[in-house]
Amino acid sequence: MYIFAIVVLLGLAVTAVSMVVARFVSMATELWALLLIALGVGAAWLADFSMFTGWGLPVREDWIGITMTGLAVGGFAAAWYVVLRLFKGLERKYNDEAASFERDKGLRRVA
Repeated sequence: MYIFAIVVLLGLAVTAVSMVVARFVSMATELWALLLIALGVGAAWLADFSMFTGWGLPVREDWIGITMTGLAVGGFAAAWYVVLRLFKGLERKYNDEAASFERDKGLRRVA
């Protein structure tokens, strides 16, 4: 269970890093998934982390387990990205700047 939690939270960290990168570099939406996968594989290699080893599952080579873990981390990062965008959209919906401005200034709707 801890191994799964590590993979999910590592995916959240990859999402956070990719959002910082996206703030400074504009890219096509098709490249977003590729960025998440590349960062996920890089994070797994950097941590030298294989979920298959943690679960006691044999893999042919260690690098295959690490790379497959990175792909899973990238997949979870993509899922985190969608969830975070959902909450961002809900926050914008409930905190409408125009409506709050009208309410604060005492303006009323004309049309």
